[in-house]
Amino acid sequence: MHKTSVKQRLPLYILLCYILSFYTGFNMSAAQFVLLDMKTEFAISSTLMAAISSAQMITSLGMSLLFSGLLDRLDNKKVMLAGCFCSILGSIIAGFSNGPIMTLISYMVSGIGGNMLLATPFPAMTKLDPARITLHVNRQQGALSCGAFISPLLMALLINEIGLGWRWSYHISTCMLIAITIFFCFAPSPGKSGEVAGVAEETPEERKARRRIILTPAFICMGLGLALYMFMEIGLLSYAKDYFMVGLNDILGASLCISVVRGGMTLSRLFGERLIKNRVWMSIGTMSLSGLCLLLMAIFRLPVVSLIWCALFGLIAGPCWPTILSMGLSLDTKSSGKLTSILMLFNNVGNNLGNLLIGACVDMMGVGNAYYVAAGISLIGVVVLLIGVRSFRRLGQIPEGPEWSSAQQQELPLAN
Repeated sequence: MHKTSVKQRLPLYILLCYILSFYTGFNMSAAQFVLLDMKTEFAISSTLMAAISSAQMITSLGMSLLFSGLLDRLDNKKVMLAGCFCSILGSIIAGFSNGPIMTLISYMVSGIGGNMLLATPFPAMTKLDPARITLHVNRQQGALSCGAFISPLLMALLINEIGLGWRWSYHISTCMLIAITIFFCFAPSPGKSGEVAGVAEETPEERKARRRIILTPAFICMGLGLALYMFMEIGLLSYAKDYFMVGLNDILGASLCISVVRGGMTLSRLFGERLIKNRVWMSIGTMSLSGLCLLLMAIFRLPVVSLIWCALFGLIAGPCWPTILSMGLSLDTKSSGKLTSILMLFNNVGNNLGNLLIGACVDMMGVGNAYYVAAGISLIGVVVLLIGVRSFRRLGQIPEGPEWSSAQQQELPLAN
C-alpha cells in the first residue's frame, strides 16, 4: 500500500522539483546579470560586491551544516515550503535595497531559503525513484539551466531596452516564487527522505557503516569535485558581463553571454547522458574541456569569438555537476538527504571561494586575465576526480567499462 502511494506521488512531486529548479536558475542568473548595475549604483569595488554576494553562500554553508543530520528526518515538502518563504522575503528586501547593507541582509536571508530549495529536491527524487536518480538530476539541472537561460534575455529586455532598472529582476522573481509556493501548498508530500518502503530497520552496526561513507576518499573527492567545478563556473558567470562590457566594450555580448552559457547547459544536461553513458568519462572529460574553454576566453579576447567560447563552455560543462553529484549520492541512496547536505556544503564552499577569489583577481589583474585562474582550477578538478574514481574502484563499486552507466543506476554496497 505504501509503495503504491509513493508511485502515485512520484510524477507530480518530481515535476514540482523541476519547476522549483527552473525558478532557482532564473533567480540565480538574474542576480548575476544585475551585479554590474548594482556595483555601479552603489559605487563599490568588484571585491566588495563579491563579498556581499558571498554572504548568501556563507549562510548556505551554515544551513548545509545544520541540515546534514536532519534532512532525512524532516518532511520534504515542509522544508521546501520554508525555503520558498525565506527566498520570497530575501527577494523582496533585495528589490527595495537602497545600499550595500540592505543588499547584504537580503542575500543572507536568500541564502537560507536558497539552500533549502537547492538541496531538498535531490533526496526527494532519490527516495521516490532511486533507480533513475541520475536521469532526474540531469533533468532537474536542465530545468535550472533553462530558467537561467531565459532570465538574462528577459532582464536585458527590461533593463537595457525598456529601462525599468535592475530592481525589477527581484520583483519578477518574487512574483514567480509566490505563484509556485501557492501551487506547492496543494501538492502531495513524499514524506521524509530517510523513509524507504519495504526496508527493515537498520542495526547500529549498519548505521555506523553508513556514517563512515562520508569519510571515504571516494565521497570526499566527489565533494571536492563539486567545489572545484563551482569555482570554475562562478568564475565565468559572475564576471561574464564585465568581460564583455568592460574588457571588450561589447554591449550585445554582455547581454547575451549568460544566456548563451545557460542555453548550452540546458541542451547538454537534457540530452548529454544519451550520448555518453559512462559517468567516469563524462565527469572527467567535461571538467577538463570546460577549463579549456575558459583558457581560450583568456587568450582570444574577441567579441564574437568569445561568445562562441561561452556557448562551448555551456555545452561541455552542463553534465559535469549533475554527474559528479549522482556519483556521490550513489554511494548510499538510503541516506541521500545527509549526503546531499554534505555535498551542498562542498558546493557552497567552491561557490563562495570562487566568487571571492575571482573577484579579487578581477580587481588586481583585469577580468580577462582572471580567467586564467579559473581555467587552472579545472586542472585541479580533473586530478581530484581521477583520485575519486580510483577510490571507487578500490571499494569495488565501479565496474570497468561503459556498463557503469546513468541508465543502470543501482544501490551500491556500504563502504567498509
